[in-house]
Amino acid sequence: MSYCKTSAIITAPPTLIWNTCLAPMKWQEWDHNLHQLRDVSGKCENGTTAIFEQKDGKDFLFTLHNVEIDRCVMFSGKALGGTLKAEGKIVITPIDNFSTRIEYSFELSGAVGFVVALLRKRDVVEGTESGLRNMVKMVEEVQEESDFVIMN
Repeated sequence: MSYCKTSAIITAPPTLIWNTCLAPMKWQEWDHNLHQLRDVSGKCENGTTAIFEQKDGKDFLFTLHNVEIDRCVMFSGKALGGTLKAEGKIVITPIDNFSTRIEYSFELSGAVGFVVALLRKRDVVEGTESGLRNMVKMVEEVQEESDFVIMN
């Protein structure tokens, strides 16, 4: 098993983080390993399924669960007949009136997943950390756009 957990504190409300990064179901905008989410069955809610089409050509069928709007989403999937399993979790926790913690964890498991995890542990860590950095960047860009005011 290969497991990585990372977190960041951002000056943004949980709703902005959720609506920017998760609700649109366009996770390829923050996950650099994804080419696209395909065949998305619904909104970011329990039971929604999607094919995570990776840039390397591999496809994973993922299902969302433990979804709490503005707070948490888990996604789990399988490939190669269930011998490669993956699970991710994003938790959004308000710290005070101004700051919010985003935690992102990801793991690979299963018979083939174990081997992949051994060979590509660094990729799992870098992918998870990069995904979190990209989420933070996306939220900050939305905030900058909304702060921009034209003065006459």
